Amino acid sequence: MTRATQSASPASPRSPRTGAPARVPVRAATRRTGPRAGAATGPYADALAMPVQDRIAVIRQGLRAQDVSDMASALQLSVDRTIHILGFPKSTVLRKIKGAEVLDSDQSERLFQMQRLIGMVQQMVQDYGDPQGFDAGQWLGQWLEQANPALGGDKPANYLDTASGVALVESLLHRMISGAYA
Repeated sequence: MTRATQSASPASPRSPRTGAPARVPVRAATRRTGPRAGAATGPYADALAMPVQDRIAVIRQGLRAQDVSDMASALQLSVDRTIHILGFPKSTVLRKIKGAEVLDSDQSERLFQMQRLIGMVQQMVQDYGDPQGFDAGQWLGQWLEQANPALGGDKPANYLDTASGVALVESLLHRMISGAYA
């Protein structure tokens, strides 16, 4: 499985095993060996498929603060809105973006979970829909900002600042596949 790598810079996380730049699931455009049958392809597919131990290593090393801006672009939301949805302190994240720093592990985990949500949507469309021309990030960004009856009319975006909230949003996406109330 191929994961996109970050560019090597002094602030880039390093692999705990090799010391090389850490592999993270952002902006993966293609797979060298090609996708397995039924596997989602797209920028965030690797975030979904990454083994748990690799996820933990990436989160502990910290994702680039710039990845918050990249996530905002993928969701077609403002950086400020994305920072708010993730429950990050705005001034700290903006300073880290400007300084090309990495996020702390708590922030990296929340951002990584958002990457996984986009990967989930990519996988769902790959498995059950027509992925041709579908933009999973854009769709997720719009869906997160709409009132959801399963949440008592609240927006899914209001739940992404905690691990339990992310699990709830994930379960809503899974229920969409079965046609259940989501």
